[in-house]
Amino acid sequence: MRQMLAHRFSVFAGLLILALVVVACGGQPAAELQAPTAQPTVGAVEPTAASPAAAPTSAAQPAQSSAELSGELVVYTSRSEALFKPVLEEFNKAYPNITVTMLSGGNGDLAARLLEERASTKADVLINSDMLTMMSLAAEGVFAPNDAPTVANISPDYRAEDGRWVALTLRPRVIMYNTELVTPDELPTKMADLTDPKWKGQIGSADSRNGAMLAQLVIMRQEQGDEAMTSFVQGLAANETQWFGGHTDVRQAVGAGELKLGLVNHYYYHLSKAEGAPVGIIYPDQGEGELGLVVNTTNAAIIKDAPHPELAKLFVDFMLSPEGQKVYAEKNFEYPVVAGVALAEGVPPLSDFKLKDVSLKSVWDELDSTKALAAGAGLP
Repeated sequence: MRQMLAHRFSVFAGLLILALVVVACGGQPAAELQAPTAQPTVGAVEPTAASPAAAPTSAAQPAQSSAELSGELVVYTSRSEALFKPVLEEFNKAYPNITVTMLSGGNGDLAARLLEERASTKADVLINSDMLTMMSLAAEGVFAPNDAPTVANISPDYRAEDGRWVALTLRPRVIMYNTELVTPDELPTKMADLTDPKWKGQIGSADSRNGAMLAQLVIMRQEQGDEAMTSFVQGLAANETQWFGGHTDVRQAVGAGELKLGLVNHYYYHLSKAEGAPVGIIYPDQGEGELGLVVNTTNAAIIKDAPHPELAKLFVDFMLSPEGQKVYAEKNFEYPVVAGVALAEGVPPLSDFKLKDVSLKSVWDELDSTKALAAGAGLP
């Protein structure tokens, strides 16, 4: 049963398309989508002692200090542990008596699991890297509304109207390259340049399991037509692109010099750079008449009938607080969705770039047909 449900949602895995940021939103890119795993893995994040932080209050109950709040919170997440654990650690510094148990899996697997567990849910919160899966699960009634001010303050482009899901971070699609293998004068400037035969055998990219890759193809098709999109995929296939289920393998191959170019979300470049890899970054399609950057998200939602709804709300509040957003920005090089949170050193503001204006509904409507066209053109 879960396998069937996971297949239903796999077409949406990782697809996080966002509308054009007209005003500098200070948002953070989301962590990468992971391909669905056969069995989710479970890991507990132990609380760490720290000075208390003020807990949210409501008219219904008296204020409590963070040290007085206790309990267990179960978080399902498609984000990698390396990217998500720093946020959990900071949460436990603020709330040392709340134990967070993390269950990791692919977007499709976790969606299927939540549908299967609806009669007796085990999860309190879902954190994923696929806005369209969030929209689909919300329509299925899996999430609870959230009227918290922290959610209401997020741009309507990045949340459900009733707060059933909300974006946490933003991330643009970029090309990274090995600076020891590619000279500045030969760098591509747009995605279509990756079909140049000079790059044959030298490109890495996520495949159809990755929503960010599918998102690009949907937008390319909408903007440039079926022929341009299929020609792009055919060109990548003709160039013997090395396909991966996710971006971590892509960025590691580029950093190690196994490939010259990689198609990734921007923060993978920054992670590799921080590790000392000889890499550079290209923000593509910035010229007149070109596509512009495609930006996608990571997201959060509270599960309907969650065992610990108040702790779940507290956790989402923390991730949307300046403190939580600062962790995403500083540790993961992501763009915050909350204005006023400083970006990590070396991360340029999104206002520096031309961004692609995207209709979420049109992406949703055209996803299946685009995926079929891309598969026919050679996307595995």
